[in-house]
Amino acid sequence: MLGDLLNQFLSLAMMSVLIVGLTPFIISTAAASNSLNIFPPGSQPYGIPYAEHIQNFWKWILAIPAKDNPIDDVTGERCSTGQSNASQIFYLSPNNGGKSERTCEVPVGKALFLPVMPAEYSDKEAPGASVEELTTTVKKDQDSVNSLYLKIDDKEYKYDNLTKYRTLTKPFAITWADNGPFGIVKGGNSTGVADGYYIMTEPLAIGNHTIHFKSSLICSDPDCAEPNFVQDIKYNIVAK
Repeated sequence: MLGDLLNQFLSLAMMSVLIVGLTPFIISTAAASNSLNIFPPGSQPYGIPYAEHIQNFWKWILAIPAKDNPIDDVTGERCSTGQSNASQIFYLSPNNGGKSERTCEVPVGKALFLPVMPAEYSDKEAPGASVEELTTTVKKDQDSVNSLYLKIDDKEYKYDNLTKYRTLTKPFAITWADNGPFGIVKGGNSTGVADGYYIMTEPLAIGNHTIHFKSSLICSDPDCAEPNFVQDIKYNIVAK
């Protein structure tokens, strides 16, 4: 009897040691599975350079009429507007300046595209402007950026980290919506150039994430498209 009790005690003790030893591993694995990393600058997420992702982002958002456009979304109810189910990318929208907080449901497995500081200029906004003039204008805007900030869950990225993500695109074709964003009334085909700071995350696993980005610029040059701009946007992402 005493031998049996001793064996039971030893078995329980060994199980306790194993459980205690495994606990940090279990917690660590759970934390890692819920983390959300970003693709480094100069990489090609999903085989496409950052510049091309930026062009696709602007083609998406400028093709949506202002009344339905996520740029002016207050709650996040327009997050999915115009998004392709077949795409591996889910675009988050900037705003027209100021603070916004939005809640978005995003399909599991999608990567998030974050416009930390976006800028675009086209011959719809500047009729008759040459490609060189469009490029000069949008570049002057982004030369004047004075703050950048991004937080993804518990990971913070400050100005010095984010400046590496600046990307100036080549000219590209855009099809604007009628009564589109930025006061464009008559839509149609145009040529635009984009510049700014954009981030791509790795694919979402099931769960919740918080994305917070802020940026600002002050441009005193009269040729700037935006002399002053400040945005502060928080996204509550529900991946399901």
